[in-house]
Order: sequence, then C-alpha cells, then structure tokens
Amino acid sequence: MRVPLHIVEKRREQLRQLIRTDGFLPIAEICRRLEVSEATARRDLVAVAASGHITRTRGGALADYNTTFASHGQRAHRARTAKTRIAAAALARIPASGTVFLDAGTTVQAIARLLLGRQPFTKLTVVTNSLPLATILGGAPGLELHVLGGMFLHRQAILLGPQSTRTLTAWKFDAAFLGGEGMDAQGVTNSHANIAAFQQAVLRRAAKAYFCLDATKLGRATPHRVVGWDRSIHLITDATPAALARASIALPLTHYIPAK
Repeated sequence: MRVPLHIVEKRREQLRQLIRTDGFLPIAEICRRLEVSEATARRDLVAVAASGHITRTRGGALADYNTTFASHGQRAHRARTAKTRIAAAALARIPASGTVFLDAGTTVQAIARLLLGRQPFTKLTVVTNSLPLATILGGAPGLELHVLGGMFLHRQAILLGPQSTRTLTAWKFDAAFLGGEGMDAQGVTNSHANIAAFQQAVLRRAAKAYFCLDATKLGRATPHRVVGWDRSIHLITDATPAALARASIALPLTHYIPAK
C-alpha cells in the first residue's frame, strides 16, 4: 500500500531533526528509531540529502556541516592579528620533542606556520585532522606528520566523523592545541555535536590541552559544550583578564596565558 505523501514528509523531517541532534546516525539506528526498513531509510536519506540538510556517508549520514558552518576561507580572514599573537604564545608551549595534536581551526593553523621556523625538527610528531595544516607542515625536515582518517568535509577542509574519533585511541599526546566557537562562564563550545565529541576524545588523550580562542569568541555560547573550566585546560587568548572577568570566566592564573 502506498504511504500518503504527508506521512512520508513528516518522517523525513523527523529524520532531519534526528541527524541534526545526534550529528551522525548509522542506517541501523535510523531504521530502529523511525521503525522503517533499510530500503525506506536509504530512500529517505537520498531525499533529505538532495535538499542539502545532511551529508550522506558510508553506512549513514552526518549533520549538515558543509552548509551551516563557515568555510575555511571565511574563517581565515577573521581576527588575523589576534590569531597571530595567540599563535606566537602557543608556539612556546609546543615541546621540542614528543607528540602533539593540532586542531583544524585557523588559529591553530597560524601556530603551524610559526612552527616551521623551528626546523629542522628532532623527534617531534604532529597529529591532525586538518588538510590545510597538513599541507603547511608536510615535508618539514625531521617532523613526523600523521593525518587522521575520516569523511572529508570540503568547506572546513577537515576529516571528521566516527572513524576520526576511533583512530584517536591509538594516540597519546603530550599537548593538544584546539580551537572553539565560543567561551562563556561554563567553558568552551562548538556549534556541531561531532566536532565537540571529537575534541572531547582528543582531551582524553592529551596530557596538556590549550584552547586558542580570540576575544571575538568571548561571551558567546554555541549549542554543544566541549569542556568546562573546571578541567585542567589552558586558555590562550588576546582577551584581557578584565574582559574575562566581565564574562564571568574565573580561571586560575596558571590556566590563563595572555597572548602578548
């Protein structure tokens, strides 16, 4: 029996909302939640992906990172001076040897550019999921570079998804340098669940974690919480202590590194 169109449209809207909430859903989970067959689930995914709301993946679907998140090029032009200052402060905290994780943010890419001035390297390993960052550091003498696998998201030029998070279990980092979209009194946030989950997985593998956030992120809260200030994380920012205090961000001095 043919299902009425309004029921099909209602089910597909429910599918959109489920993927936006979860970030990623495999086919089996879609079938379970919507109580439909695999064939129906795949047809619905095709229809929803065609409208630009999701990105289909092998075995499931991702939320619409490629349409709702600012592109790499758009983000690269924001707060350039501040990012350079933050990068210079962060560079001093990258160990001469060991293993570090560098995130996909444009501020962290500024760190990578400055890092090139240290070459030739000795026993330094860099892990990333950012293709622009890999392009910056690839081929630097003495530096061992590893790029995590995952689904390629072209607007952000990163590899992301469950596969990227799983591959992190093979690593332990002496230090991790991460970006974010917001920092408020409760901690650091990002706009997409999968990015937040990936960063949380990085934090679990890192002996030290540095969030590199310029002052434009101050007082902003996006939907997905990455970490609270109660964790032993460090903040590298051009925001002044007074501005942080006005935003009710009370960090111990050992956790606040001014970018001067």
